[in-house]
Amino acid sequence: MTSLPRSSAAATLADRTLVLRIDGLRNLKGQIHLAVFSSAEGYPKDIRKAVRSGSFDADENPLEIELPDLPYGKYAVTVHHDENMDGELNFNLLGIPTEGIGFSGNPPIWHGAPSFEKAAFEFREGHPIVTITMKYLLK
Repeated sequence: MTSLPRSSAAATLADRTLVLRIDGLRNLKGQIHLAVFSSAEGYPKDIRKAVRSGSFDADENPLEIELPDLPYGKYAVTVHHDENMDGELNFNLLGIPTEGIGFSGNPPIWHGAPSFEKAAFEFREGHPIVTITMKYLLK
């Protein structure tokens, strides 16, 4: 299991670890980039507005990523499978992603990224795992 580093927050947050289970990877190439947002501000593209973000080797399927010291609350997560490791989500000429994408809640994505509200979930005691299934719109 891979994890983001713990913050310097007090020990009271130590048990507040969210686990993201990323499944449906079509291969184990490249990296998984993720961003966790606590509001619609910046979601889904401006990771500077994310409360957590990181990149992880796509070395397991499913891939589990721990996010320690995360306060309970409402969040939405975006995930991108950067197969060619260029640091960007690649698109074809029609604007369709050629790499895998995913969102918490696994909402439909045929008409673009879902809203924050459609991808949002409540992280609270007793609900530490969120599964995100990768979607590849082009083979």
